[in-house]
Amino acid sequence: MNSHRFIRALIGALVIVAAISAVSCDERNTADIPPVVYSLKQNILTNGSAQYVDLQDYLLGVAAASSGTYVYDISQLDSPVELFHRELAEPLYATGVAVDLVNRIVFTSADGSSIGDRFPLDFIDTGERIGSALVDGPIVDMEFVSTTERFNLWTVDNSSGDGLSVSSYCYDTDLMDFLPNCIQDRFGYEHFSSRMRGMGRKGELFALALNDYRVRLHDSNDAASLSEVETPGDPYDCAWVGDFVLVADNFFITIINAANIDSPMVVSTYVIPGADRLQKIVVDGNFAVLLDDSDGLYIVDVTDPMKPELVQSISLPEPTCVSAYNGTMVASDEQLGVLIYQR
Repeated sequence: MNSHRFIRALIGALVIVAAISAVSCDERNTADIPPVVYSLKQNILTNGSAQYVDLQDYLLGVAAASSGTYVYDISQLDSPVELFHRELAEPLYATGVAVDLVNRIVFTSADGSSIGDRFPLDFIDTGERIGSALVDGPIVDMEFVSTTERFNLWTVDNSSGDGLSVSSYCYDTDLMDFLPNCIQDRFGYEHFSSRMRGMGRKGELFALALNDYRVRLHDSNDAASLSEVETPGDPYDCAWVGDFVLVADNFFITIINAANIDSPMVVSTYVIPGADRLQKIVVDGNFAVLLDDSDGLYIVDVTDPMKPELVQSISLPEPTCVSAYNGTMVASDEQLGVLIYQR
């Protein structure tokens, strides 16, 4: 009898210890989600402060302020290979970068002066200059949409000028070169009285974060706004998951149901503990990664977009940008350089 009591007491003690350990480790009681979603695998120190990153499969573009733009091959994380470096003439400094995986092209967005080569397009492998993006700047968000015969560089300008615009290049088989606006059959753009902060793209549809507490849906086929919706926070960036638009909404991740594109509506607002300046959002599988430029990264499980759940936070001193692709996440930080995580 005493032995039975001892065994029951021992089992009870083990259960309590296990529960305390689980709480202290902050593990989720969910079998298919690990206690740490992303783990740091590599740190690239840049000569200039890391301002922006764009990850497309194994190609990583980095805008590193005064030291210019870099492109790395990170297919082997233990030994990244520098493929491209563009230095900028003073007083220009690199603030943004986009990588075209299809045609191996890199776009640099530079600031610091209205004079100079601010928006160059280059071939990554040869360093050959293609031309310039057809924008005035300052550029705050950018993305390539490419085929082997054409590339469209979509950009967001947060001035009161261009708003959403596209620079379109087509490949001329006779000249064996890309030419601007060649055989142009589409052009999407929109001018705004309010300033744009970020965009999320799904095919021809764009979700645009505006600085007056609104998200606007835009169809690039006919350069027309479809609808808009007010958000409870202060929207800075958007990303799509199916028919849902996820918004980096200052304190919140706000979820918009855009299944009916003409009448989107906010269906969920999730307060992220500790966050107060959510500036960027990217989606990687079932996870949304949000960047708070004052304290780091927040990883939210969006398996069910109606019920987002915080699963990990990563503290960084001066984060500036985040990008993700197929289980790899890259963050830039002015103090730490470029940090590469995997899940």
